[in-house]
Amino acid sequence: MNYRLGAVGFAFVLALGACSGGHSASTLPVMTKAKSVKHINLPKHPVVSRRGRLDATGQLVDGGFESGAFGSWQTCGNGASTIESTVVHSGSYAAFTGNIDTTTAEEYGLDGVCQELTVPTNGQVTVWVNEGTSETSTATADQEGDIMDANGNVLGTIFSENANTNGWQLRTYDLSSYAGQDVWLFFGINGSGSSTDFNYIYVDDVAVSGSTASPTPAPTPTPASAFPCNDQQFLSDQQALMNGTQSGYIEEDVCGSVTQVLPSQTTRSGLHGYFYVQVDTAGDTIEIVSDLDQMNAPTWPWVSVGDYAYVQGRQYYDSNGTAGIDWTHNGTGSSWSTPGYVVINGTQYQ
Repeated sequence: MNYRLGAVGFAFVLALGACSGGHSASTLPVMTKAKSVKHINLPKHPVVSRRGRLDATGQLVDGGFESGAFGSWQTCGNGASTIESTVVHSGSYAAFTGNIDTTTAEEYGLDGVCQELTVPTNGQVTVWVNEGTSETSTATADQEGDIMDANGNVLGTIFSENANTNGWQLRTYDLSSYAGQDVWLFFGINGSGSSTDFNYIYVDDVAVSGSTASPTPAPTPTPASAFPCNDQQFLSDQQALMNGTQSGYIEEDVCGSVTQVLPSQTTRSGLHGYFYVQVDTAGDTIEIVSDLDQMNAPTWPWVSVGDYAYVQGRQYYDSNGTAGIDWTHNGTGSSWSTPGYVVINGTQYQ
């Protein structure tokens, strides 16, 4: 994902280079790519644990909700989902989102349960669902499953439907196109707010399968001593910004192995390329957003999983959801006089 600071337990995105516009079975069904950027609110205060990573046996943590409470699973969207014990597939608990009749108004907007995980090679997700609705068009309301990035942006839709299952049904989906990526898994509803309709989903016994073999070690930088990398200083500075004991902008030098590369995307501040860098032995990663309009670099992507990356730039902190490093190119402005740059396996882009 993105960068996760386990000591304080929340997730935030590090935007690098986004400066000019401001901070801003049978054959398995394959998860479809989102037609446009859709956003689901991530938890405001994620738990402190390294939630959602597959455990030592390769299983999704608390896939059956048997903890009876939110922890590894959390609420995303409007935050109105519950863990309940009246309708379950197995065990004692399941997750519920929505309204089962019209005695209460249907919720408006997205709401559901979510968990962060690293998708294994040849990854598949199985989930038992029990769904009901009086809605007839997915354009206005649905039951859905999604894959999200660290910002809550929907990368792909697992399913979107108006279903009445009349009991529990098993679904199996192919996640292999996201192998190796840190993502958020979401199951819930999108409600129309209608006072005359109902729309709900129960979720239970979620499981992720696939190979969890260790990735190939990252190559050694060339030369290793050429860059003033100081990940620990970055972590310390970010903590101080979060705690309010430090303010303003700080020059940072971070480096590590590239764990994930995403497609480029045009935002209000220009064309950006996205990749993730591991910054400590615990596996915490930083999402790097490089300003491709400003940088002297080949057509994206010019970085691959396993590469060694070094980044110099300006750290900022506006809020829990708006924090990172920018000015990683030579097109700096009056607010930051030091040009930044990115180095991939010894090749510098500026």
